[in-house]
Amino acid sequence: MKKIAVIHYLPLEFYPPVTNFLNVLSKELSNGIKIFTFSTKNNKGRKSFKNIHISINRAPFPAVGESQFKRLAKYIQFNFRTLASLFMLKPEVIVYYESYSVWPVYWYLKLSGNAPALFIHYHEYSSKDWYQNGMRLVKRYHNYEVDYLYSKACWISHTNRERLEMFQADNRELLKEAPLFVMPNYPPLSWMNQKVKRKRGIANFAEGKIRFVYVGSLSLQDTYIKEFCEWVASNETDCSLDIYAYNLHSDTKLYLKNLVANNIQFFDKGIAYEDIPVILSSYDIGLILYKANTQNYVYNAPNKLFEYLACGLDVWFPIEMEGCKPYLNWNTITRVINVNFKDLDSIDIDANRNEGDNAVAMPDYVCEQAFSPLITMIRKLIG
Repeated sequence: MKKIAVIHYLPLEFYPPVTNFLNVLSKELSNGIKIFTFSTKNNKGRKSFKNIHISINRAPFPAVGESQFKRLAKYIQFNFRTLASLFMLKPEVIVYYESYSVWPVYWYLKLSGNAPALFIHYHEYSSKDWYQNGMRLVKRYHNYEVDYLYSKACWISHTNRERLEMFQADNRELLKEAPLFVMPNYPPLSWMNQKVKRKRGIANFAEGKIRFVYVGSLSLQDTYIKEFCEWVASNETDCSLDIYAYNLHSDTKLYLKNLVANNIQFFDKGIAYEDIPVILSSYDIGLILYKANTQNYVYNAPNKLFEYLACGLDVWFPIEMEGCKPYLNWNTITRVINVNFKDLDSIDIDANRNEGDNAVAMPDYVCEQAFSPLITMIRKLIG
């Protein structure tokens, strides 16, 4: 039996693109192939990801406030458990996500004498300065990539063209002939079958309140959540806002808990990923609120952009986010609009109630399509 090892150090539940990949991979490559996944346990009360066709091995994940000794012990546990498993399994394919996951892959390839097909994917773009000034362990892991792993890889991917080009520029000579790819973060095809197509002209949107929704991580420092809440609160007769966020800084959570506004609701348990299509289809406009304080976020087309579109919502994103601009469109049934969140009073709310005369459907963005080149390559390599 052929074996595939997927290594994703950070908890799977925090990254829907990797759980989507695992689901599609297990469906597409089920006969004579066994998939093993190595990750950590989520510590935010999220429902654990499971797939009956995948063996998932989890180590403890460091908790906020733990001593440096305890954190180091957990890093070591993940790394050595995963390395020992790789020696035992001898997989034909290894897929790892981001520099956090590098250590067991590097030492397995160095010490085992085996040469599995190596695939590398990055959820985020990390600059040279980020590696230089961040965690010492991750800096060392990235050196393993630069010195050895990039030259062994048959696939290296980022989520969009802009991030890939920045990554390539950071490692120009090293990656001159490297197999580089774009693999976007799209939701599953099943969402297209579940979504309720919202038609403009329904009373709640054309005549009543515009229903805004935000889903995802939040920070007062890095998002426009405070600015947008203040604007919504001052436009009580025109709009409402529901916020679904479980991964947020303590000061942000305190702000939202103490917010007094009849037209704003905060759900601190978030939404289970599989429930998003049902819940979001009742809203009008989905929000992306990143302030784009780093190059990674300037050139970000986040998961939620495509998730909102899949649920039939319009999308508003900050004018600073260059990564979203390729999807700008006013003349589609679901529209993607860039907004100056520093000057929200300039927004013409009524302009968002009118559909263009020749509005067309936005293309469907589905993960099965995004993963197809990677899975096709894996299939060819392992037969």
